[in-house]
Amino acid sequence: MVQTSRPSADDTDGNWTDQAGGTSLYAAIDEASADDATTFIQVTDTSSDEACIVELGNISAPGAGNVTIKWKAITSDNATAGAPLLKIELLSDGSGTAKDGTGNKTISTSSWTAYSHPASGSLDVSGVTDWTTLKFRITMIAGSGGGMGANDIMKVTQAYLETPDASGGGSSIVPIAMNTYRQMRGN
Repeated sequence: MVQTSRPSADDTDGNWTDQAGGTSLYAAIDEASADDATTFIQVTDTSSDEACIVELGNISAPGAGNVTIKWKAITSDNATAGAPLLKIELLSDGSGTAKDGTGNKTISTSSWTAYSHPASGSLDVSGVTDWTTLKFRITMIAGSGGGMGANDIMKVTQAYLETPDASGGGSSIVPIAMNTYRQMRGN
């Protein structure tokens, strides 16, 4: 089983907007099933990196296993000379300091595509002490060369953190005293 932490509030919008040009970013990317072009967040490449931050829903400290960032996105490449890249970082404990992230990822220019990071293994979440204060910083990295500032549009329709279930606290079997057991048996 897994826990899923989806965006639950906006922290910092920057120049990102929702699909209608509004400022409710988290609501555009919090769905359990990606709805692609129906709701999404977007930003235009005008030669500089652009970041937004969304708060994630509360989860319990996970048990052993892989912690993964998952998202679905598409971008354009108007100049066919270097589409923007996307980076998603996990921020912990309300500090704004990145725990780990995806690095700069190439995003499809032809169709909405689902991504997962890391592809195998787990994010480095050592030192996360409060699993109720996690955030994502989502950054469009400006295109390079002739593609920089080409007004390409980065769109993200879904983003979430997936972790193992909370670690167990031991057996759910309640021990009974020997005298109680004997009374139950009629001895």
